This record gives sequence, C-alpha cells and structure tokens, in this order.
Amino acid sequence: MRRLHIIIPTLIVTALLATGGIVWTTTRPNQATADEQSSSITTKTPIERNRIEITYPAKAGETSLDQLKQEADNVITKQSAYGEYVDSIEGHKGGTDEKYWSFYIDGTMATVGAGSYTQKGGETIEWKFQKL
Repeated sequence: MRRLHIIIPTLIVTALLATGGIVWTTTRPNQATADEQSSSITTKTPIERNRIEITYPAKAGETSLDQLKQEADNVITKQSAYGEYVDSIEGHKGGTDEKYWSFYIDGTMATVGAGSYTQKGGETIEWKFQKL
C-alpha cells in the first residue's frame, strides 16, 4: 500500500507534464525573470550595449583604440592612408545616416588617431556616433 502512495502521485505528475497540464520551471535563488533582467540591464548594468556614445576612463599605457576594443563589442576597423580607423562599433557602421565615429579626449575631439594616442591614464575617453 505504501508503494501506491508514491507511484500514484508520480504517475499523475508525469501525465500532467506530458499533456502540458503543468509547466515546470526552475529558478536559482536571486535569479531574475527575463522581464526583470531586461528592465534591470538598463538601470543596473554600467555597460550598455549597442551604444552611440561610449565613455570610459583611460588606462595608462594603452592606446585608445586598444582600450576601445576592450570596452565595446564588435569593433571593426579598416586601414587607410592615415592608418587604422574605426568603421563600426556594436553595429553602428560609419557612413550610416551621414554619421561616423569620432574620438574625444577630455571633451575635445582628438587630432590624432586612436591607435596613435597612448593614454596617460585618467583621461575621459569618448566615442560618439555623429554627423561631422
């Protein structure tokens, strides 16, 4: 008789799962739902992806181009007669809507390429996708 107490509930749960009568979900403690995650990404995560402006403090001894590749996703560069330039960051391709990526050091548009600028450390580096 004791086996029936185990077998019958097991059969009922199995039947309900097979027919879609029960939806079984598992969550880890403190795990947000998909809706909670999407809303918290914009408010709690310091790095927002697919940006048109990227700002970060410079790391000493690195070029701005090298650090950009660490700070942003999908950085695509091209070679030109003037050296390597940033063509696309996070899906925003230069020339789209007459906008291009521009590079700023402490609020001033750079006069050198990002691959040529070795950072001192602590400067504010900005990349803006804008009409020039």
